Amino acid sequence: MYAVFHPPNFPVQAASRTRPDLRKRPFALLHGDPPAEVVFAANKAARSLGIEIGMARLQAESFPGVVTLPRLLDHERSADTILNAIACTFSPRIEYVETHPGTYALDIQGMTSLYGDEVQLATKMRQRIMSAGLLANVAVSHNFHVALCLASRKSGVSIVPPGHEAVAMRDLDLGVLNLEPMHEQTLRSWGVRTCGELAAFPESDLIARIGQAGKRLHSLSRGDWSHLMFPIEPSFEESLVEHIELEFPVEILESLLFLLRRMTDVILDRAKSKARAIASLQLVLSLNGGKHHERIVRPALPLQDTATLLKLLQLDLETHPPSAAIVGLELRAQSAAPHRAQHGLFLPQAPEPGRLEVLLARMGKLLGEQRVGSPELIDDYRPTAFRMVPFAPPPPVRSATSSLPVSTALRISRPLQVIGVVLSGNRPTAVFWDRQKYVVRGCAGPWRVSGQWWSEAVWSREEWDVQLATGVAVRVCRIAFDPRSRSWYVQGTYD
Repeated sequence: MYAVFHPPNFPVQAASRTRPDLRKRPFALLHGDPPAEVVFAANKAARSLGIEIGMARLQAESFPGVVTLPRLLDHERSADTILNAIACTFSPRIEYVETHPGTYALDIQGMTSLYGDEVQLATKMRQRIMSAGLLANVAVSHNFHVALCLASRKSGVSIVPPGHEAVAMRDLDLGVLNLEPMHEQTLRSWGVRTCGELAAFPESDLIARIGQAGKRLHSLSRGDWSHLMFPIEPSFEESLVEHIELEFPVEILESLLFLLRRMTDVILDRAKSKARAIASLQLVLSLNGGKHHERIVRPALPLQDTATLLKLLQLDLETHPPSAAIVGLELRAQSAAPHRAQHGLFLPQAPEPGRLEVLLARMGKLLGEQRVGSPELIDDYRPTAFRMVPFAPPPPVRSATSSLPVSTALRISRPLQVIGVVLSGNRPTAVFWDRQKYVVRGCAGPWRVSGQWWSEAVWSREEWDVQLATGVAVRVCRIAFDPRSRSWYVQGTYD
């Protein structure tokens, strides 16, 4: 059982989808290199005024009230991506009909248990396409070619019961069979205009006159020519793309947020239909002058919230604004499995991933991206050398409780706290720290470390581990002496 949907005048529908104002105006699409463009497609209003396919650009522009636009393949690719996604929701086996742009054939065997009978399935399919801003004819038949011919000629929904294929094809024009010019001229010279008249010919006589092609044409006209389906492998990631061309350059960021919200909603709906979330967003802005401004937003965890994704895009663009006016937008997403985490009943509630991402983006805008994130140690001789990397929490890992003793941790002081030290025999005996005097009960050291002597960032210090005591408290610290500044400071405190 096959279901075929065909959007008539597909290039025109793809163009009017991105510009809804064109639906009530006569317009024609031009194709070719200037100044030799010709009319490639036109809507019904333009054809009623006299616009014809193949007409030169100057002729088309001479018609009052007719808008001429260049054909943009990006609009057709975007519309075809939507149709492909819709087809994949109704059947796992789909085939793209190359002879009819935007047309898909679906193997709906077994799908009626999910969507109802053939009439209900075809109706739901057509309504789904209409909700995406396109109009399509849907036909259902046990024969592939019958469904394709009916969808390309009859409006609305067509259902062919088993065994009635010849009756359904009887009144259709011969043009649905995609005849070669030689065969079409021969059949019309015989007075054959419809598939029913062609099917009335004896098959043997037709083969004797036009060859083996007569057998195929005779079977097609009767609706019993078989078809070997070659289903395409749907690429879900390629469908997570939206592209919009602007009629006028835009410089104000707030004006783009409306379009970005619409594009994000469409992409997120496609991801949710496959139980996926958005792992990254790539925004490519086409600038006035031919340049491009590209930004990539990668949340720490996959998100399914439009408001959060839109806010992240807004903050990133405010931090890295484009250098010129914007004339086009392309939003591409990468999907991932949604984040699932089960917290304990008696553990503190962690912040929501979306709100945390927005907070980090705002802090990066205020403080700088190099100062927000997670610290990462650098392969350097300095024990405290580190850098900031984007925040990416690791997945929770369940591990058995270790029986090994926990080593003492050194909490580094940031910023370093300057202290006064009393020496006796080159060993510290007293420390003045935070307006208080500490007696050194024990010490170990010094450990002399240095590095980067070949550059201006040369550093060196002498480190001591000391046990400090007052009348009421004892602290174990690491202190260091900087020979260049001739000063002492607390490097850290042991837990």
